Amino acid sequence: MVRWLRVLLREKLTGTGRLVFWLFLLANATGMASFVIKIYFVWSALLGLLATSVLASRLARVPLLAELQTPRNTLAGSTLELPLRVSNPTGRTALDLQFSLLDPPAGLDWSRVELERLSPGEERVLSLPVGFPRRGHLVLEGVRQENVFPLGLWRDARRLRQPRSLLVYPAFHPLLSLDIPVGRRYQPGGIALTSHVGESTEFVSTREFRTGDSLRNIHWRSWGRLGRPVVKEFQEEYFCRIALLLDTFVPSPRGEEAFEAAISLAASVANRLALEEYIVDLFAAGPEVHHFQAGRSLAYLENVMDILACVESCPQAPFQNLEPVLLDHMGNITTTIAFLLAWDDERAGMLRAIQDRGSALKILLIQSEEPALAEHPVLGPLHWIPPERVRSGAVESL
Repeated sequence: MVRWLRVLLREKLTGTGRLVFWLFLLANATGMASFVIKIYFVWSALLGLLATSVLASRLARVPLLAELQTPRNTLAGSTLELPLRVSNPTGRTALDLQFSLLDPPAGLDWSRVELERLSPGEERVLSLPVGFPRRGHLVLEGVRQENVFPLGLWRDARRLRQPRSLLVYPAFHPLLSLDIPVGRRYQPGGIALTSHVGESTEFVSTREFRTGDSLRNIHWRSWGRLGRPVVKEFQEEYFCRIALLLDTFVPSPRGEEAFEAAISLAASVANRLALEEYIVDLFAAGPEVHHFQAGRSLAYLENVMDILACVESCPQAPFQNLEPVLLDHMGNITTTIAFLLAWDDERAGMLRAIQDRGSALKILLIQSEEPALAEHPVLGPLHWIPPERVRSGAVESL
């Protein structure tokens, strides 16, 4: 009964309809209390209005076609005007229309858009405002078509299911500067790795064909010009490779604020690194271990944001699952930027193992309380950043 009343008041009745409904209940209660007052005239009139509105709205329903267009991604905190293309393929005129999201995910800020009239064969493009306060992977199920004709009391609804997937990236503020200890290490794959992850190397010159050379490396233009087989010669390269290590261990709901701040800060750092000549690896462990590897260019930033949009916190310490994956790639990592939510022996031990494999460290500690330890005697300084500073955009350099 409670669920039925909630649907009735929130979805079926308009604002005016709810007023008539409450007056109807009041008239009903008053009539039951006294038979002297002829309140049943009011009761009958209100019941007639509601019944007429329900019946007339159903008879006035016109099956329309609606297509909601959504982008692939957006930022948390943004409000989008989603284009909604509506057409009337029937021979009847649709009146007093309203459109809204169908079964919207929890947390979205949305509102209805109205259309007074849609003639037969007519097509209109409306703007459906939707706000995205939080990051995550969302599925918009489609559009809900409603008409409130003729009295504006009752919404006759029709469900137009068109699932659309949408990623909401974490909100972040660009960094003006990023100071990290860098170096260079040999990278199998050479300069090709800076554009994508692959096994090829940098093409530097050509030479004559030798026994054992791969036929795939033949340089056909030079062979045609010189009249003898010529192959391409490659060279391996050294580059600076940065690992972003995201701590996802949140033992209690109170730590979710710091976790979201750490994700926003990781997005700011990834955005800054996209402008530099670095190869970037992202490591995060939650219910699943995420490892993304990308080369230097703005192209990889979108892929990093995809992971940051979907990564979830973990109530159990995930370091036991993350450490083997992490240490397996440390041979090529130059610098590790760690986004930690707390400081303890387990985290310190993992960072010590990373340092022992030759990777420089930059430790960012995102928590509300100021840590008792400002600098570790072996691992170096701990840069304390309160979550409030991340949210307000006060972190301009690291």
